[in-house]
Amino acid sequence: MRLEQLNYLFFGVLAAGVIGVTAWSGSPVWYLNLILLCLFGGISYAIRSWHDRAFYLVCAGEPLIVACGAINLWVGVFVVWMVAGIVCNAMCMLEFSGGIKLFVLFCGIAAIVAILIQVSNHVLLPLLILAAGTGAILAVQVIRDHQFIKQFGASP
Repeated sequence: MRLEQLNYLFFGVLAAGVIGVTAWSGSPVWYLNLILLCLFGGISYAIRSWHDRAFYLVCAGEPLIVACGAINLWVGVFVVWMVAGIVCNAMCMLEFSGGIKLFVLFCGIAAIVAILIQVSNHVLLPLLILAAGTGAILAVQVIRDHQFIKQFGASP
């Protein structure tokens, strides 16, 4: 499967999940999830040719993750998985089996953290910590890629 098709698949599943849960939940701020989903989709489309787009995708996905996590813990985890899939796809990590294994490992760790959150009855703060940790890991990855390209040169 081509990377663009995989990106559309992740975004389609994300959009269907967010729209479905937003309609189902009856939250008084239902419009916020749809606005943030449109913002994420628009940013994803606008920066599709940028080299450092993974960082911007993480930044655009964080408000959507927090908004969906405020509705329901498992919806927040689902959005974390889909945004992580889109970011991993943008970083070309899903082209090889090692990257797919790391993505599945991340999803499993996120599910374990969600179970711990469910048991402790706290949602927002641990999800923010998980999202900040993911952002920090991606920032380190982008810096490492930049240093690698700077040291060895990039091919057109």
